[in-house]
Amino acid sequence: MNMEDFFHQLEDVTKVGSLRGFLDSMPGLSGMVKDDQLDQMEERISKWRYIIQSMTNAEKADPDLLNQSRVKRIARGSGWPEGEVKELVKNYKNSKNMMKAAKGRQMQGTLRRMGLG
Repeated sequence: MNMEDFFHQLEDVTKVGSLRGFLDSMPGLSGMVKDDQLDQMEERISKWRYIIQSMTNAEKADPDLLNQSRVKRIARGSGWPEGEVKELVKNYKNSKNMMKAAKGRQMQGTLRRMGLG
């Protein structure tokens, strides 16, 4: 997963409609997240879309390239402060690590079912 994939995931979430509508349609999730939290999440997704669009293709493919001067340029290009760019990169890395961990657990379960683990 790279930043381009992350961007497409954000786009897919917004295509469904509002996060509120998405969560309301999920059994068991309706009402679990407060309205002000949903508003913050939707605002954050909107910011992140602008920030990712301000990155070069190389930066999207490998966010580890982002040094201080690149972060500053992306912030100027997106119209958001540098802190927002850093927050996006931090959240991207967290989600990437969570996906790796989930994939690892899934692989361990598959190996166990095959009698190899």
